[in-house]
Amino acid sequence: MPARAVLVGFGNPFHGDAAIGPVVARRIYDSLEHREGVDLLELSTSDFGVMERLIGYGRAVIVNALVDEESEVGTLSRVELSESSCGDCYASPHTGGFAAALSLARKLGLVVPAAIAVYGIVIREPPSFGNGLSEELAARVPEIVKTIATAEACRLR
Repeated sequence: MPARAVLVGFGNPFHGDAAIGPVVARRIYDSLEHREGVDLLELSTSDFGVMERLIGYGRAVIVNALVDEESEVGTLSRVELSESSCGDCYASPHTGGFAAALSLARKLGLVVPAAIAVYGIVIREPPSFGNGLSEELAARVPEIVKTIATAEACRLR
């Protein structure tokens, strides 16, 4: 039986554009012709909390907001985190980001995906809490969904 895949939308649904991860992940999931073997997680937690939810999956795609005041809103960046991408990361539950959390999981012998595609979607720092995406970012969502779904079609099978 093939290893299960997980699609993670990471972000705060009550903090304006910071909700882009869950919004895009949900739309990608809804667009999949075959959802068997693919789980959708919409998370608003720490990097270690995300890593913990990846245990037992063979493949993973994570979508998250990326605050960048220089780049155009909606710009998409992709990073592939593999077993070798953070071999020397200092891994402690009290420091580091997602790569360090992933490194720690691997050092502990936990079963996590060998490679994880992480997509960052550029936003501006939301000025306050609130529901819904800005008009500027919402207009880019269909294009972002199509780009990620096309690029990750094999991983999400």
